[in-house]
Amino acid sequence: MSRMFQAAAAMSMAALLVLLVPPMRAGAGTVLEKIVAGKTIALGLRTDAPPFASKDGTTLSGFSVDLCGLIANVIVDTAGIDGLQGKIVQVDASNRFEKLAAGEIDVLCGATTATLSRREQVSFSIPTFITGVGAAVRSDAPDLLKEVLLTNSPANASRAVVATALQGRTFAVRKGTTSEAWLMNSAIAKIEGVKIEVVETHDQGMGRLSAGTIDAYFADRAILAGLIRKRALSQFEFSRKSYTLEPYALAIPRGDEDFRLLIDRALSKLYRSGKILEIFEAHFGQPSPEVRFFYGAVSLPE
Repeated sequence: MSRMFQAAAAMSMAALLVLLVPPMRAGAGTVLEKIVAGKTIALGLRTDAPPFASKDGTTLSGFSVDLCGLIANVIVDTAGIDGLQGKIVQVDASNRFEKLAAGEIDVLCGATTATLSRREQVSFSIPTFITGVGAAVRSDAPDLLKEVLLTNSPANASRAVVATALQGRTFAVRKGTTSEAWLMNSAIAKIEGVKIEVVETHDQGMGRLSAGTIDAYFADRAILAGLIRKRALSQFEFSRKSYTLEPYALAIPRGDEDFRLLIDRALSKLYRSGKILEIFEAHFGQPSPEVRFFYGAVSLPE
């Protein structure tokens, strides 16, 4: 965890942490004006999406927590400094964009997919992570169900085989996510007898999968990996394939290019320095060549 967040991680969600941002220059956008005038920067975090952000007692941890800490450190190290306070604001999938639009948070630091429709409400930084929708099933699920949902096996080429494997099954997905939007409009939803239920939290979805009241739970693969690590690893299996390509990014209020530039500059410096790979490894394991290429490709030169 970055030095800026080490103390904050041991505090309650409402506790203040010390952050620093560069002084506002003439013509800077309204977000920086608000931050400087109020002497506070508000960071929105979902704490129900490990390994991106989770809360254990009063301790915050996760990839997104460390990432926002590193961004703050880069700003401190590379710009003129005017000391400000900051606070972490807990958000969830149903209210995160509304809180950002209302000015309750200045940066949304969680596991958030950048989409064109969401850009009607908010702006996004350069990408911070790449993932995709996947499925989790119980380890004792039928082999054909696992083959169809979890792999790119030849069985997936046959519509008849897929229909046989999924017919009459019940699946769940979290409300307000891109996984929900994809699943509801997917070919899976059109198979006769398939039932799709919406849950309020990832823990609720995985709990139902554990209890056997659903046959599979759909979510971003990286989140599924984190959720499964919280439980008995041998009880679940999850996708080795992605149904979609989901670029995560930091969300900020729409229309403030100066603030967006500040965030993108900090991210690009973290990517070029290789520090992003250190926090990736801490939460996801050794970065693959594809991960290294991703961060090199999305960073912007000065």
